[in-house]
Amino acid sequence: MSNWSLPPRLDPDDELRAADLLLGKADALLRRHRAAEPQAPLLPEPEEFVSLEDDDLPVLTEVVDPSEWETSSQVAQIPPAPAAPTTPVQVSQLAEQLISLDTEISRAVEAWFATELPQLLSREMDKLSSRLQEEAIAHLRATLLPTLSEHISRSLEKHADLPR
Repeated sequence: MSNWSLPPRLDPDDELRAADLLLGKADALLRRHRAAEPQAPLLPEPEEFVSLEDDDLPVLTEVVDPSEWETSSQVAQIPPAPAAPTTPVQVSQLAEQLISLDTEISRAVEAWFATELPQLLSREMDKLSSRLQEEAIAHLRATLLPTLSEHISRSLEKHADLPR
């Protein structure tokens, strides 16, 4: 059993929604790149909805006067971003990488569940067993002990009435 403490309780549905949102954005990005190809435009299925939410588009947040621009010697050197896939081969390679990544993530999740879930279940079952035992004893004291005490009391009264 591992010695790690329990993480704060997170709603698994929230995590799944966040993962679905992220995968939806990746799908939308791939669809846009495929749609940009003149020979093979890919339109969304009628039942699909491609959302262009605010967080998907860059937004200008302030106006900067050109006289305030930094010179190129003052700007930190930032490595160029990799070019977006433009050919069908590049898009295909990206799709293969995403599929491979999805497979790796699925395997990691399954491995985690295989090793950690039994420990979590065992710990929770021990807690449940202990709590049930405490509640059963409290309920026994509240309901059964008065009945037993009454039976013992009546039995003692009967024996007290008998001649010796």
